Amino acid sequence: MKRIIALLLMFTLVLTVFTSCGSDKAATNDSSVPADDTVYTLKLGSNTAASNPENIYAYKLSELVNEATDGHVVIQVYDSAQLGDHLERLEGLRMGTVDMTLTSIGYLGGYDPVFNIFEMPYLFVSDEHQHAVYNSEVRDMLAADAKEYGFILVDCLEQGARHITNSVRPIYTPDDLAGLKLRVPDTTSSIDALSAMGATPTPLAFSELYLALQQQTVDGQENPLATAFSSKFQEVQKYLSLTGHQRIEQILVCSQSAWDKLPEEYRAVIDACKEEANAYMREVIKAEESNIIQGFKDAGVEVNEVDVNLFVTKVNESGLREKYVQQYGEKAQAYFEAIDALK
Repeated sequence: MKRIIALLLMFTLVLTVFTSCGSDKAATNDSSVPADDTVYTLKLGSNTAASNPENIYAYKLSELVNEATDGHVVIQVYDSAQLGDHLERLEGLRMGTVDMTLTSIGYLGGYDPVFNIFEMPYLFVSDEHQHAVYNSEVRDMLAADAKEYGFILVDCLEQGARHITNSVRPIYTPDDLAGLKLRVPDTTSSIDALSAMGATPTPLAFSELYLALQQQTVDGQENPLATAFSSKFQEVQKYLSLTGHQRIEQILVCSQSAWDKLPEEYRAVIDACKEEANAYMREVIKAEESNIIQGFKDAGVEVNEVDVNLFVTKVNESGLREKYVQQYGEKAQAYFEAIDALK
């Protein structure tokens, strides 16, 4: 009887140990320890056509991340505003209905107005200056500010300078913009920018732009060359003027909740893959820009250079920078100083 009791006690002890180990394993099976069979799906939305550089980036990122995680992180790309326009997707991030979005910094101005300064005309003197800024402490400052509103800044994408197309006349000087209704994104910064240059800015959703140009509800628009061409604006516009007035940075942002659900090692994979996807996109833009200009010409669009110095002078005289410092205070001044230091 004693032997039976001893065996029962030993069995109970072993069972308790195994149960305890199982409990410890379950307790540690949190977001920092990815389960082998767990698949994390992220919905990523953008506004533009699949052939646009931002989507070339998005699809490349999706491919690289899927491969690096053996299919455990799936980034589903929804281009052409399938998940709504910029502001709708940003709110979707906050509500948890969208996981990631590609947008421009100016759209964050609805949450913190200081973001508006990044879309001021001629803020950056060159592509190299822009690249240096978004790979400096400025990026860390942006990330910290965006996080306050539930946005994780994952990456910054240079899409090329923005230029103006219209169906009325070629633009050579700021005076030529007088009276032209140009579609702009519905952001304070874009409205301010075109007003400072002398045009009449008309906010309109990008998804509605082609029809508006076709029906001449607006006279023209302004976008990077690749965006304008991939959206087929050459079919409904007569003039392309190479103003290069804004170098707007597209950003990839993730919702705080979606980011927190990802195991740390998968976040690191995304951070590594984004560098390769970004470099790939920049090479595509560089290789295609001259071909795109020729594409506009082949479509019958008249292409012309402008006197950039006249436009810079016009913007400086508008007092836009001083207005932003006055409105947004020390934070705006700190950003401007950091940007200027990298010229």
